[in-house]
Amino acid sequence: MSDPIKPPDGPSGPDAPTAQPDAVEGAPGEFKAAVDAAAGPGAAADAVRAGTLDPSQAVEGLVQRALATARGLPEAQRQKLEAQLRAALAEDPTLLALQEDLQRATET
Repeated sequence: MSDPIKPPDGPSGPDAPTAQPDAVEGAPGEFKAAVDAAAGPGAAADAVRAGTLDPSQAVEGLVQRALATARGLPEAQRQKLEAQLRAALAEDPTLLALQEDLQRATET
């Protein structure tokens, strides 16, 4: 017969933690700001419903958030991207419907 299989006792080897992790570095509000920035479109809709943003401000914030992810692009390409985003917001039926939904959220 063979020995029963034993569960591991925990991490071992050269990459195993040897002590408690260091405290998180950065300004006290930095983490909250990062979390808030990563909240996404749902947070914008919530802010519109709460009355802290109007629909156009929410859409503008989403455009700026999308452009912020393209910081590495040359300025000319970044401007083209912005133009394409704004054209899609003005012409795409699905995006227009979403903007109308945001507008209706403020009316109820």
